[in-house]
Amino acid sequence: MLVFLLFACQKSEEVKKILVFGHAGMGLSMSQSIYHDNSKEAVSLALNLPTSNGVEVDVRMSKDGTLWLYHDELLEAETNGTGCVADLHDDQLKELAYNTYKKERLVKLSDVVPLLQEHQVLFLDIKHMNSCQNKFIDFDLLLEALNEQVLSYSSQIILICSNEYWLNALTDEYHVVYSTDELSEGKKVLLNHPLINGLVVRNASISKSDIDWIKEQNRSIYLYDIRSVKGIRQAFRKNPTGILSDDLRNALVERGYAL
Repeated sequence: MLVFLLFACQKSEEVKKILVFGHAGMGLSMSQSIYHDNSKEAVSLALNLPTSNGVEVDVRMSKDGTLWLYHDELLEAETNGTGCVADLHDDQLKELAYNTYKKERLVKLSDVVPLLQEHQVLFLDIKHMNSCQNKFIDFDLLLEALNEQVLSYSSQIILICSNEYWLNALTDEYHVVYSTDELSEGKKVLLNHPLINGLVVRNASISKSDIDWIKEQNRSIYLYDIRSVKGIRQAFRKNPTGILSDDLRNALVERGYAL
């Protein structure tokens, strides 16, 4: 019995060390969320929850080179606008609102970065495609935009990139993790790019032994697509570096802190 209790306490302490972040604010496409994902309201709420380690947001670049928060490929999927963020000017984007009861406005990245508290981290999931034109956005313009709009906060920012060709240039100034649904590909990327910090992987796509291997390489591993208490507990048992949870409140409670 004593051995069991010591083991349970050890596992509890491990869970408390796992970092917990809100996915797209308070959750991505969650019907019970108070605010729309990637809105300033959702990000602010997530950052103000006790013991929250930060949030992840989705970032797209406008035609003017400004970074905006938006997840979907097309604006008509979630807003009163049409087309792609990359093809619109800032004065057009600032007029758009989500198709929700509260009609939250689209928001610039520069308007949410200052909401970070000293101990918190902001993950920027860089959306590298312009789906309306079926081509990559201009990387040089993206890097210029990042450096102009968030470089002063670089110590609190982790870039999520799914384009392997951009990794080396991004690591010059930022912490970078590679996002992939293919774990075997992710492992190869870790070996080929020693300067990146780790991986972001769907919770269902990775085992505890794979997470242990990544940690043995002195890399970080973050899990996402975690939408239920059951999923939160499953993710915690794997002992990743952190999770990007779509149910931030329950993730913080399950980690062992009462809100």
